[in-house]
Amino acid sequence: MDRRRFLKYVGAGAVAVGGTAAGYYMGSRQLGRVSTDTVVATSELPPPVTTQTVTRTTTETESCLASLRAAADARDLLVGAAVEPNYFYDPPYPIILAREFNFATPENAMQWGTSNLSEGQWNFARADALVEFADKHQMKVKGHPLIWDAYQLPGWVNSDLSPDELRRAMQERIQTLVGRYRGKVYAWDVVNEAVEDQDGLRKGLFFNKLGEGYVAEAFQLAHEADPDALLFYNDYGAEGLGGKSDRVYQLVKKLLGDGVPIHGVGLQMHISATDYPNPNEIAANIRRLAALGLKVNFSEMDVRIRDLTGSLSRRLEVQKQVYHDIIAACIQEQGFIAVTFWGFTDAHSWIDSWFGADDPLLFDENYKPKPAYWGVLEALGE
Repeated sequence: MDRRRFLKYVGAGAVAVGGTAAGYYMGSRQLGRVSTDTVVATSELPPPVTTQTVTRTTTETESCLASLRAAADARDLLVGAAVEPNYFYDPPYPIILAREFNFATPENAMQWGTSNLSEGQWNFARADALVEFADKHQMKVKGHPLIWDAYQLPGWVNSDLSPDELRRAMQERIQTLVGRYRGKVYAWDVVNEAVEDQDGLRKGLFFNKLGEGYVAEAFQLAHEADPDALLFYNDYGAEGLGGKSDRVYQLVKKLLGDGVPIHGVGLQMHISATDYPNPNEIAANIRRLAALGLKVNFSEMDVRIRDLTGSLSRRLEVQKQVYHDIIAACIQEQGFIAVTFWGFTDAHSWIDSWFGADDPLLFDENYKPKPAYWGVLEALGE
């Protein structure tokens, strides 16, 4: 499979942006909630959930006696989820989000095609809603992503732009977005998926127009816009050792050697329970990145089980073990600071649209904790 064409947010819909429709993507399972063809006006975005509705403990039937958040806090770790603010309308979603997680990453709300669909026109409604929610519930935010030329670029950012025009567009995006949330966003995925699966940097729009120096330039711009934010390089398929992982390592090592302000690496961790990196190799990769002085996080973790054999209960137990073993091995490593799941409920996951119906996350479609949840909780408590 050509991983270059991973479309993490498959589906279609729209969000009104000052009278202009912006691309809006979500997973295929909606359960009658926010459908993919619903148009949500900027003025209709939900306010943050009040703290009165968010409880930290419920009965085990309703959810979980102990929370991931409490377990992570005890270890001085961040545990997070990719967040879509439109789901704040669905009461279980914000309640569980605030109770279980201390870290939030926007799934689409800060994408270039969402926040800056037309040249010179900006829409921050969904991003503002996420940042406000996180602030209200004492959650840190990692912005995602600043520069990614594989997906969700607005139509006006294309190969017709001259190098100077593309550079100005990149500068404006980073300065505007990072500047707006200066002091409110803890970290940024500055450049996303720039390393080719086979060799070298991806020959996308930014590389073709600006050369390999665009990566360093993006980090420098982000640092200037918010000197206190942590800046990450983020990629898939680089979790273990060898192959692409080695190329990512060489990239960030070179950036550090050149004095580029990079602080960490995000290992996406989109994996299948039938074929995933050895946990000990993942830990060794984290160790060598940390030896460079970098922080490491699992930035988009989910575990597919549709290709496993056996009953659903057996597949869910295997999934639990995969989550547990990887997280337990890696949270022991110095420099490992966070694990973020790409969503938290099977009701909303990009996996369904890309791979077919699956159950990749910690809570089921009815927001009940799955064995995977308990596997992660056990790992955090070890």
